[in-house]
Amino acid sequence: MKHIFTFLILLTYIQAETVVQEYTFDDNQLDQDWHIEGPGKANVKGSKLILEPEFYEDMKALMNDGTISEANLQEEYASHLTKAFQTKGYDLDKYSITREGQSIFRGGHFNIWNKHKHPGDFAIEFDFKSLSPASLQMIMFCGNSLKYKDIFTNNSRVGLAQEIMYGDMTQYRISYFHPQRKTANMRRAPGRQMVAQGKDIASLAPGKVNKCRIERRGDKVKYFVNGKLSFEYTDKKPLKGGYWGFRLMVCAKGEYDNIKIIKL
Repeated sequence: MKHIFTFLILLTYIQAETVVQEYTFDDNQLDQDWHIEGPGKANVKGSKLILEPEFYEDMKALMNDGTISEANLQEEYASHLTKAFQTKGYDLDKYSITREGQSIFRGGHFNIWNKHKHPGDFAIEFDFKSLSPASLQMIMFCGNSLKYKDIFTNNSRVGLAQEIMYGDMTQYRISYFHPQRKTANMRRAPGRQMVAQGKDIASLAPGKVNKCRIERRGDKVKYFVNGKLSFEYTDKKPLKGGYWGFRLMVCAKGEYDNIKIIKL
């Protein structure tokens, strides 16, 4: 009887999970469900979604010849990236922030949002492999506008962190694959509050596929990689269901597959 009862509990748990979105890229096509902010590219190759900042190859060349390290340091690559932007005719002011009266260039990174909202209680699953030895990759979820019906209305974002962390948005953001830092960090917006931190399991085996899962049930968020819990966070004022997507910094390149949004 005990075994039957355990089986019924497990069956109930499994049945409670319903896949509401799924992307496998088997047809080597990227559909219209995605929206890019900032200088970045999303292509499908070999049935995988490849996310690549526009200036990644420039940074890769600098890493390969030792001009910059693989540590994703703004102070190392900023001058080189600024020149690359100028060469392509970009308006540097558009990709700069003002701090203590000075204009500081912060461009080169990009966001790719899915145009469909995820449920309130949900899980996001995806396969991830870094195609660069350098960081940083991120996933954003519970994204909502504080002013408009969605995050795409009146949108002029160009991939700056300040736009999504200190602007008119709510969201959670988990950053992963940082071999030097060795931690996966979760921040909450608005305010860029660091709310959770755990082991960066995805960076332990560079070049390998990692199976990632984020769960949000009520006030709890859990982040798993390859079946191992990295961290758990309880939010006293949990964000509601919203938009989700990925973010890459300029020295990163990633391969994604088997993306699922699951209603819990």
